[in-house]
Amino acid sequence: MKNKIIGLVSLLICLLTLTASTKSFVSDPQGLFDNQTKELVNQKNESYQKTKTKPEIRLLSLKDSNDLNRIQPLKNQIIIAVALQNKKKNVQIIVGKNYQDPLTQSKCGNIVRYAGNKLRSEKAATFNSGIRLVFNACATLVAQKDKLSYDKNSLTQDELQKIDHPQSVNLVWGLVIAALISFGLVLFKSFRKKK
Repeated sequence: MKNKIIGLVSLLICLLTLTASTKSFVSDPQGLFDNQTKELVNQKNESYQKTKTKPEIRLLSLKDSNDLNRIQPLKNQIIIAVALQNKKKNVQIIVGKNYQDPLTQSKCGNIVRYAGNKLRSEKAATFNSGIRLVFNACATLVAQKDKLSYDKNSLTQDELQKIDHPQSVNLVWGLVIAALISFGLVLFKSFRKKK
């Protein structure tokens, strides 16, 4: 009797350990994500489950862009969804109620644009590095909101600045071009007066 109880308890512990360790935060029926991306997402989320707020950043691949409208995240979830649309990948960040302040629609759009060149790539490795960049940007903003510690994958302040102000580089170039045009007009007028 004692051996049966010990065996039953050890079996129960094994089952609980297996089910806890196999929880995946990646749903990839389209086969878009590589192992490195899946491991990053699962490891980060497993560490999140030990915190008080228990945020989740999930990856999801969909067959069709129409499926994006049916996704309803829980209040503590952020879902990075990739939908196939005419052989192109449509990436969207869908945010639960608790994280709508740090991850506004505008900021989510800026994050996707920031990683856009990588996300548009036909190469799987480059596309996955873009997905990891989007994931790390979301994770960094979650860490800021929940006052969690940063890790080696967290974005730097410069990278976050580029996400917050994607047009700042264009503004500098616009000012340079405007100064050159003004200088050119002044030169043109001065030559015209001499003749």
